[in-house]
Amino acid sequence: MNQLRWKIGNVEIFQIVEPLDNAGEVMQSCLQEATPEILRSIDWLYPHFIDEKGKMKALVQSFLLKSNGTYILVDTCNGNGKIRSDFPEWSNLHTSYMENFLATGVKPEEVSLVISTHLHTDHVGWNTRYENGSLVPTFPNASYLFVDKDYEYWKSQPEKEMAADKEAFVDSVLPILDSGLGKIVNADYKIDEHISLLPTPGHTPGHVSIIIESNGQKALISGDFIHHPSQFVYPEWEMTANVLPEVATETRKKVLEELADTETLLLGSHFANPVAGKVVRGEKGFIFKTS
Repeated sequence: MNQLRWKIGNVEIFQIVEPLDNAGEVMQSCLQEATPEILRSIDWLYPHFIDEKGKMKALVQSFLLKSNGTYILVDTCNGNGKIRSDFPEWSNLHTSYMENFLATGVKPEEVSLVISTHLHTDHVGWNTRYENGSLVPTFPNASYLFVDKDYEYWKSQPEKEMAADKEAFVDSVLPILDSGLGKIVNADYKIDEHISLLPTPGHTPGHVSIIIESNGQKALISGDFIHHPSQFVYPEWEMTANVLPEVATETRKKVLEELADTETLLLGSHFANPVAGKVVRGEKGFIFKTS
């Protein structure tokens, strides 16, 4: 897969894919109302976001930003060799994510900042990697930002949540804090004059999206406030993994209303290629225009 690139004013954005054959299948199993029949009725989803049978297409991916000469990584996917005891689909992976990262021409030690939109297993796993049997930071010169409400929630190891997400906190978040590279921030934290966090709670208590603004252009990296383009038509569809479902629905509807019929480019963190597009109002719900 050729990895995509975008430019928002002076900010460059690089796609980094964690190759997984089952990302669409996992996504569809978690959006239980998204039946093949309903998805096929949304004509603009094909061919990018569903196949001819109505099966979802999805990606697990990171976004590497270059702003003012500084490299900032948004989310770090699942990671290799991480045991996820109740999520066998994404347990003990051995993918070419790091090769795809290096294909950008950037070395791990050149990353200055890692941002987690939230602390689910498929967004923090490459924070750390195994070296001689021990967990070490994958990006050794970076500061890692964790939003306070998400950090406190997962620190409590909530009983109702999947073991996989609690295991991810232990092997991909705590070692970063122990190394001194972690930084706990508010959900509206500003990175620089071009990049800032936007609170988009619901999927998790401290979930954030990423706003990029430069030279009159604007983009939003979604994180998981929205998972699949079908939710433009059915924003009430909820993921089984949402911690606060009612809040997640409210957030999704609010953000889509704000984006609709604007020039803001939306990059869906789990959207299949071409990943980015603009939100426009349709006869039923919204439409995702990718060209």
